[in-house]
Amino acid sequence: MGLTKRMFEEIEETRNMLFFFKKHILNSKIEESRKDKMLSVINYLLENVDHHGTRELIIELLHPVMDEMLLNENYFELNPFPLELTLEYLNSKLKDSSLSRNRTVNSEEYYNQKIKELQLREEELKLSLTQNKNETEGQKKLAQETQEKLKLVENELLKKKQELELKQKQEDARNDWERKINQTFNNLKEYLKPLETEHSRLNILYNFYAILGLITLLLIVICEITLLYKIAKADTIPSFSEYVLVLLPLPIAGALMWGFIFQMNRAQRQLVAISNNIHSTKYIQGLLLSINDLSLDINDSIVRVNTALDKIIANHLNRKNISNEIDQKNEEGKDNIEFDKLLKIISTIKK
Repeated sequence: MGLTKRMFEEIEETRNMLFFFKKHILNSKIEESRKDKMLSVINYLLENVDHHGTRELIIELLHPVMDEMLLNENYFELNPFPLELTLEYLNSKLKDSSLSRNRTVNSEEYYNQKIKELQLREEELKLSLTQNKNETEGQKKLAQETQEKLKLVENELLKKKQELELKQKQEDARNDWERKINQTFNNLKEYLKPLETEHSRLNILYNFYAILGLITLLLIVICEITLLYKIAKADTIPSFSEYVLVLLPLPIAGALMWGFIFQMNRAQRQLVAISNNIHSTKYIQGLLLSINDLSLDINDSIVRVNTALDKIIANHLNRKNISNEIDQKNEEGKDNIEFDKLLKIISTIKK
């Protein structure tokens, strides 16, 4: 609520400042063409004063001019150029920003380009002053206007250089913060090695039991095909003892299949648990690096990263672990088969 109230007060103060300039322009005795040009810029600013970026520019550039006019009642009549040039510069600045809203303006490339443009403009204005003989009234007037423009360009050039320096400092701090995050998680890799070793062992074990299960299934199929083939080729019906001899491997193969599937299921549960721990660590590292890269500035990055770390630590401490014998038995019991239910199923099949 306080921020909203302050924003509306700032908008109202900016509007009052623009109306102050508008009143002085209308009452001035300057040329109508110049007056109309300044009034069109004032009207444009009044239409866009709600925009935060526009409002900041207005306050930054026009407030010093307003202070001068308040100190000296005849300041604008005697010297209209500061307000005129400031409005001209403000108009071009806002048009440039509206044409390039999709462009990233906080990159080093942008700052280098703007500094280069301003330096070229500064050289042009200095050359114009050098070539101006400053003898006639027109030349003196032109020299004064050029001086005002040069002052604005120099101020803007200094500002862009300061912004570039700040940008570079923030990038250096961001890179240092990224290095610390990577170094921290590289140290954690030593603690993850036992988990990764166990993960590899369980993966090999799972594949080993899967291959044994497939081999057992293949042997069952071969036994069945052999049995059917012998029955089909036999001239007489085989005796019971021959049936038992051929079918004897099947119960053994079934027991082996059950054992292999049981071990595969057990290994799979452990693989999922270990994989979650390994993935969680790597995911947190990527998340912190993303926060660091996508934050608006290094201060915002530090706050966000520390907040994320606090939440991660809190979640880790609150996570349920297998801490006693009862929990251990319950966890291991997920892989057990209830023999009572199995016997009931067999008896039902027999009936």
